[in-house]
Amino acid sequence: MKHEIDDQKHYHNLTKTIEGTAWILCDAIHTMAENKIVPDDETGSDLTSRLAQHLAEIFEVISECEEPVIIDFAADKMLEAAGSHQEQLLQYLKNYMGDNLLYKRIYESYYKKQ
Repeated sequence: MKHEIDDQKHYHNLTKTIEGTAWILCDAIHTMAENKIVPDDETGSDLTSRLAQHLAEIFEVISECEEPVIIDFAADKMLEAAGSHQEQLLQYLKNYMGDNLLYKRIYESYYKKQ
């Protein structure tokens, strides 16, 4: 019984962390898209591009989660956070962060709802 409660608590904490991260990341991606900031980690690149690169890496870390239910949850939360800017989110992700499972799930979820 205790193990089951611990598992539920762990899952709840994990989903809350993913939800918060998804909202923050989505807001950052919206800002980057609006201001035409592209990820670039080259030493000579400007600070905004390097920060964008770090955000792209956070997106990549989330996408490497081995639990499909967590990837689906993150995808749904990012679409929810994007609100009326979902197409902008998809385009930016496709251009700069699209080669991973999280992008694919966001894409699939978006078109499944259409």
